Amino acid sequence: MPQSLPARTLILFGLVNLPLSMLMSPAAAILPNFYIEHTAVTLGMMATVTLVSRLFDGITDPVIGVLSDRLGSRKPLMLIGALVCALSVWQLFRPAPEAGLGYLLRWYLLLVLGWTLVEIPHSAMAAELSRDYQQRNRISMWRQILGFAGGVLFMASPMLLGQGRAFTPQVMAALAAFVALALPLTLVVMCWRVPEPRVHGQHRIRPGDMLQVFRTLPWLRHFLLTQVLFGLATGAVSALFVIYASQYLGLGDSIARIALPFSLAMALSMPLWLQLLRRVEKHRLWAVSAPGVMAVLLVIINIEPGPGALMPMTLAMILFGSMLGLASLVLPSMLGDLVDADLAHNGRDRAGILFAFQALVIKLNQGVGGAIGLSIPAWFGFSAEGALTDSAVTGLKLAFAGWPCLLLVPVMVLAWRYPLDRKTHAQLGATMAAQQTPES
Repeated sequence: MPQSLPARTLILFGLVNLPLSMLMSPAAAILPNFYIEHTAVTLGMMATVTLVSRLFDGITDPVIGVLSDRLGSRKPLMLIGALVCALSVWQLFRPAPEAGLGYLLRWYLLLVLGWTLVEIPHSAMAAELSRDYQQRNRISMWRQILGFAGGVLFMASPMLLGQGRAFTPQVMAALAAFVALALPLTLVVMCWRVPEPRVHGQHRIRPGDMLQVFRTLPWLRHFLLTQVLFGLATGAVSALFVIYASQYLGLGDSIARIALPFSLAMALSMPLWLQLLRRVEKHRLWAVSAPGVMAVLLVIINIEPGPGALMPMTLAMILFGSMLGLASLVLPSMLGDLVDADLAHNGRDRAGILFAFQALVIKLNQGVGGAIGLSIPAWFGFSAEGALTDSAVTGLKLAFAGWPCLLLVPVMVLAWRYPLDRKTHAQLGATMAAQQTPES
């Protein structure tokens, strides 16, 4: 039985994710409206920046994954990325009133680059801190919990700074200062106190490995297909949550009262899932959670609009948040197991490449899943400016529950049949141990 990693080590490692998590999803939710209100940027300019940044990700994510694997140490890229993030967030969150498309595009792309330089090597290093099937769940749990804490802190910052609920220029400047200081500081502490594992005897990583890995590691295709379907489903729900709750249920003034318990449920459910994962396979628990998500969505679309909808909607989103907490816990852990499979079968530690593909899938899912989710109500005549027709309500419910449930059915089957279980992973461990044993 491998020695358990101390909680202190896991906290120091995962603490990097607290400021890092404040730079992507929360910022993506707030920055568009902030720039439209306080600068010369228009909605069309924001759409252009979003499109260009996704194309930029498609190039930089795999390249950074290869660099992370080739360098032999993952820490230098993270330190460079932290400095890039510090500079770009200081500029991006503190724009002048006359700032336009060029300013936003320049600093946003630099922020995306810095974030990727930290995120991909940090995720890869998380997979390498322990080769144990169960220990990897603990590493993932601490990293994700601290990341959720960063997201909650970001969203609560206006209230903490006495600005009510508004993300004013003062709030954004304070967030910029916090991230610009906290990210380099937590990374320096991590580099100092958390030893970086060394992988022995691996072949040199080359750019061709970006495509070769799909041929030499077939389980990766199974994993990514399952994650794509799951991400498209949850991406649609995330994109429509505020619209559904405010436009149909009439809870526009209570969004924060629903969103905070939802975020807390994602984080607080993880220790409970971790205990269950001691007895249940990761992929089997994820498979069983799919019908749980479907049941929650079907309950939500049967909630009657009005003030009485607040409590059942809050409870339903707490359950939904706990299911997303499970996915956030097991997906990095399952991909870490694939890193071991690649090392055992192919003699290559391509953790950076594997987590680069996962990062790209997550970003694309957020965009594509959200776009599909938003387009379905539009096909049924939904418009936020007019009264809701019966057809528009039908479109909202199909997009919020019907389309995601349709995607979750194959997720359930694919996740249940995922071949890399605890027993198979133990066999991989024996193979790696034999490869690293010096010949007599």
